[in-house]
Amino acid sequence: MLKINPPDYQFCPFCGKRLEIRIEEGKERKCCSSCGWTYYPRATQAAAAVIVKKGKVLLAQRKREPFKGTWMFPAGFTDFGEHPLETLKREVKEETGLELKKARLIDVNQVEGDSREPGHFVFFYEVEVSDGQLKNDDEENQEIAWFDIKNPPKIGFKNHQKIMKFLQKGGEKN
Repeated sequence: MLKINPPDYQFCPFCGKRLEIRIEEGKERKCCSSCGWTYYPRATQAAAAVIVKKGKVLLAQRKREPFKGTWMFPAGFTDFGEHPLETLKREVKEETGLELKKARLIDVNQVEGDSREPGHFVFFYEVEVSDGQLKNDDEENQEIAWFDIKNPPKIGFKNHQKIMKFLQKGGEKN
């Protein structure tokens, strides 16, 4: 379990009253004595596409922090109510311009060091895409490109580094 703290909300998002601490199931919970709302911290998730063709892997160069200028697998946060496979399909299209044909889950890991959503989970999928012209998402990425698996550029996120090492070992888990 990661040693991270959830957001420190002070006021109820529904009625605006100051939140109080209550012990529930042995844990401190923030709650509203006025309307009864209880804050249950939870992790969000993201999906990442591991796209490999003929010994090359498709990566996106980040345009924003964290890790601006480094590379990553095409990925994004899951929208509310969205399944990670739906996220994967959407992100592949948005970030590469390609259509997802097949996806196979290869790993799920928890992220440290990302202040946007501390402790979120990333579902990594091995993805087969349709042939087509690459189209970069200029809003999110500086560029998107194919790289030799044995000689990738600098990858920022540790969990993406882990997956790259997995690929370099021939897709074998430690």
